[in-house]
Amino acid sequence: MREKDSHSTAVPAFARRRFMKGIGAAGGAALLAGCGGQEAGDGNGDDDDDGFEAGDTIETTEAELEMIQELAWITNQELPVLPVMEKLAQSFQRTDEWDVPEPDTSDLMYYWPTEWLPRFGDWRAGGDDDTLSLTQWDVPADAQYNPWNLTQYPEAHRGIYDRFMSYNIVEAEYEGYAISDWEFDGDSIELVVRDGLIWHDGDDVTATDVANQVKLDMYGGGTLRSFIDDVSDDVEAIDDDTVRIDFNTTLNTQVVVGTLQPTHLAAKDSVYGEYVERMDEAEDEDEELDAFSDLTQLSIDEPIGCGPFQFEEADSQRVLCSVFDDHPDADEINFDYAEYRYMPDNESRWNALQSGELDGEATLFMPQNQVEQLSDDVQIAEIPRHWGMGLVFNYDDEHMSERAVRHAVAHVIDRELVADNSAAGTGSKLGVTIPSGLTGDFTGRVEDEWLEGVADEFNRYETDEDRAAELLEDAGYSQEDGRWVDEDGEPIEIPVKVPEGFSDWVSGVETLVDQLDEFGFDAAMLTRGNETYFGQDFPEGDFVAAVEGWASFDHTYPYYHYDHIYTGGQGSLQQSGSFPDEFEVEPLHEDVRESEAVDPAEIVDSLATMAQEE
Repeated sequence: MREKDSHSTAVPAFARRRFMKGIGAAGGAALLAGCGGQEAGDGNGDDDDDGFEAGDTIETTEAELEMIQELAWITNQELPVLPVMEKLAQSFQRTDEWDVPEPDTSDLMYYWPTEWLPRFGDWRAGGDDDTLSLTQWDVPADAQYNPWNLTQYPEAHRGIYDRFMSYNIVEAEYEGYAISDWEFDGDSIELVVRDGLIWHDGDDVTATDVANQVKLDMYGGGTLRSFIDDVSDDVEAIDDDTVRIDFNTTLNTQVVVGTLQPTHLAAKDSVYGEYVERMDEAEDEDEELDAFSDLTQLSIDEPIGCGPFQFEEADSQRVLCSVFDDHPDADEINFDYAEYRYMPDNESRWNALQSGELDGEATLFMPQNQVEQLSDDVQIAEIPRHWGMGLVFNYDDEHMSERAVRHAVAHVIDRELVADNSAAGTGSKLGVTIPSGLTGDFTGRVEDEWLEGVADEFNRYETDEDRAAELLEDAGYSQEDGRWVDEDGEPIEIPVKVPEGFSDWVSGVETLVDQLDEFGFDAAMLTRGNETYFGQDFPEGDFVAAVEGWASFDHTYPYYHYDHIYTGGQGSLQQSGSFPDEFEVEPLHEDVRESEAVDPAEIVDSLATMAQEE
């Protein structure tokens, strides 16, 4: 485990890891519901697997692939988290008054479509409607726009702030946006600010603003800080338009560019410069943390953004933004406003899409019986999510800390049935075939690509109650009156916590709990309010078993999934589940490691520092 927290991606993600305990109840729920989202299907209820796969053009060296396989192997053998299912995200677009790409084209394969397509001129008004109607989880009047203050960070920020780069999920290609160009040589990267990009108050966006953004992300524990000696010196605006970041080692392109890409540019120097200066000049870590803590308390009600939509007003029901005419892509947008309506649950969004109140939804789980009530002018795109529900085991529990028990649980759970019941007829979820922390089951990528040549070595944990019983008996457990008990006659209790607002997860947990109970575990489902679950129970490790995303939903490259599992700080899977820093697992590739004792975080860091072939 790293001493310092690192996170996989954009600001909200890293901050979640470091400051999860500090998130207010509503803020925590909004963050995770918005990011983890819900999912969708193709509207047909079939199970075709002809959809797009995320990042199917990523190439790896042989040594790089061995490291990825080694991390997959450790995960598969130790099983600190059981990846249960993988999902596709449903994304909705109304087509009667809006011109949008067809749902089966790669033009839609961006996170989030509602964020990128208007900028590209691919989501245009086809009639008289001058307002694009979308949704948000937070009460608009209570929302604030400081990305380092995670309470009530609203969906409208996606139009107000520009991202550094765009990323097509299918093509696995990065394209410049707020950062129009970059040059990475392995040891450093130079970022060039987009020409003509200005803040909504008329100031030019400068390299100093970009440097502020990068620094604040690093001071908050962002991934790249692990590879920087001194943030204040190694992140520098070298002229008005260019920022240079010097690393203390050679890094993997996927890790550097993939970490920077999703960043929203918010750190205007006139607003955030004083905080950067305090952290740059801090005498010690306590001073730095004090300054960062003050930043997290800053609440911004009326943001100065740099995106194509500028903030106009907010009340209890909606945020209204207007097109910012001086944005470089303003001409691509042929409507006047974007509004974000307050809809804090799935049901209200289903109803609004069905009634024509909304024009789209970036990602939302809608069961098939609700999909069938949509009008014909609503299209649904299935977007690779490379993410899904996993069962996290708490090593502080006397039974969950036993590898044999975790393996037995895995053999009892029918992952395909759990996925089917969770998908509710949409065909948008698959049971994970080889639990290993790798994504890509929808197109067979896990077995055919990431685990090429070694897949047969892995435990597939096929549903097999006889094998589960054998594992438990070998570990000293026995059955009494059909219930599994330990050597003291105490039952193996497995209460599984789940956030009640995630209806698809609740359905999935109901299924797996029934299976565990029928096998003889004392299993039960414990539903918790989203705020309590994400703001308290999970980050504080108050569970025996609990569900969470087992992969990093913002990235396709496996590094991020293992970073998510093994190297985080507060609120991470490792901390929440009290995973030990070191496991005892026989090596798969002796070129990667020779000893059975292994700290997966060390391999994750080695993967980050492995240069890729061009």
